[in-house]
Parts: sequence; structure tokens; C-alpha cells
Amino acid sequence: MKVYKSLVIGAILLTGSIIGNAQSLLNLVDSAQGNKQPLAPLESTWKDTRLILAQTTKTPAPGVMVFRIMHRFGDAGGESGGIQSFYGFDVVTDIYLSFDFGVTKNLELGFGRSKDNQLLDGSFKYKLLTQKSEGMPISLAIYGDAAITPESDALLYNGADSALNKSFMDKLSYFGELILDRRFGNFGSFEIFAGMSHRNYILNEVNRNNGAKDMNDVPMVGGAGRIRLTKHAALVFEYFYALSQYRMNNPTVPYYNGFSVGYEIETGGHVFEINFSNIAFINENNFIPNTNDSWGNGGFKLGFSISRAFNL
Repeated sequence: MKVYKSLVIGAILLTGSIIGNAQSLLNLVDSAQGNKQPLAPLESTWKDTRLILAQTTKTPAPGVMVFRIMHRFGDAGGESGGIQSFYGFDVVTDIYLSFDFGVTKNLELGFGRSKDNQLLDGSFKYKLLTQKSEGMPISLAIYGDAAITPESDALLYNGADSALNKSFMDKLSYFGELILDRRFGNFGSFEIFAGMSHRNYILNEVNRNNGAKDMNDVPMVGGAGRIRLTKHAALVFEYFYALSQYRMNNPTVPYYNGFSVGYEIETGGHVFEINFSNIAFINENNFIPNTNDSWGNGGFKLGFSISRAFNL
């Protein structure tokens, strides 16, 4: 696990190196603010503060709230999919509602609620750097999330030793990451990110193939992109790679890296997106350590999201 932590630290240091050798505001949020001056093409790096599941470097303008609804159906194929579940439409793996607030030009505070684990979370995002036409070739943001599950002890400690000392702190989990992105003219925008998921409570199970134990910390790296099709529509994609020996070829519980692809459209103040993903859950505290479905086995799911910005 020390090796994995070193990889994440290395990714962050590499980011700093890129910054040393090298403005984007959200179109949706700026329009809600009533800005009189049109945005320069460079400034519309992303249409929203999230891509599919990945965070972008964008934050709402001060005094603006972004309300978001995200929904994920069940497997389209495989043993649980197909016609018997109407290709996943009969199943709901997760629903997420969130409110993100622009506190300052660069600071966002938010909170949300997931169906999975009944997770309640609070988050912040701070934009450290903003891409400009001259002098700054990238944008950079830091994101953090803390979550608590109010689910019963019977669910939380399912499978644990009955003699286990239980604590309120076991219900907490955390996630943090560094996000670096760049817009490439009118073609599209791309980002890379590195972070860590931490769960206060785990079962400490062992992978029989390699003897690796599950760990409280699960480092991850990944990338995402938006390829522009028209002024208001784009193809979006993202990939999450969990750095965990326990999750490599686990014969008891299979784990897979998350890949999602979708179609995004801006429709008069809303950003609507339809997507497919092998990730069942929506909050990072849930899906980083727990992606158990494969595209190859029909484990991809239909999902959608819609966001709307409001002046407060």
C-alpha cells in the first residue's frame, strides 16, 4: 500500500511540475448570474461542475446554487439484466441529490444524499489555478468530501465478528483529490486526477489469490474528457483506476475499474446528460472501493443527470 500512496503523491508532484512549466467559468452558472459580457471561447472548459461522476475544476459563481439529480439503473445485461429486468430499467442502484453553492469566485461548498448506504455527504472544491489564453495553460482544483451513513448497525456490520467494538466513527468515510485540466480550443477539454478514498470501517478481508488485505485507504488515478460536437452538445467519458492489490483478480468479490461514456446537452439553463457505466454508485466514497461490475459481463448501466443553476 505504501507503493500505491507513493504513486498518488508522485502524480500530485507531477502536477506541480506541469504547473511550473505551464479561465474558466461555468457557462450555465454565468448565465444564471446575468453577466452582460459574453464568455470568450476559452472560458467554457466545461458545461458543469461534474462530468459524469468525475468532478471538474469548475465552481459556481458567488451567490449561485447548482441543484443536481443523478440516477443510475441496474445492469443492462448479464445474469441480472436482460428482458427479465427490462434491461435494468426495473432496478435502481443509486439516486443522488445535491446542492452546490458558489461562496467565492473559486470556492464551492456542497452537500448531497445517496440512496446507496443512505450516505449523507458534505463537500468543498477550491480552484487553485485557472487556464488563460496567455501565461497559464491549465486549471487546477482540489476537492474533498466527508460522508456519514445513518444505516442500522445490522447493515453496517453485516459479516463482522460479533465481538467487534462498535463506534459512531465507523459510519464515516472521506474522499479527496487533485484535478488538473486543459481546454484544447474548440475541440474539447480533458482532465487528469489523483486522490484517495478512506473508510473508517472495513471488514479486513483477504484476497486468496495474493494474500493482500483490504485497506481503509484506496488510492486512485484517472482521466476524463469532453469532445465537443456542437455549441451545446458533446460526448463525455471518464475512467477511474483503483490502486489496490486486494482488488486485483479477487476470486471472492470481483472488482473492476470504472469506465463511463455519455452524451451531454445544454438546454436553456439546464445541463442534461445520459450515460452508460459499469459503476453502480454515484458518490466517490461508495464507488471508488466498490465497483464490482464489468462491461464485458453485461454489467453496464444506463444513467442520467440533470443540473440547474439558481441565483440566491
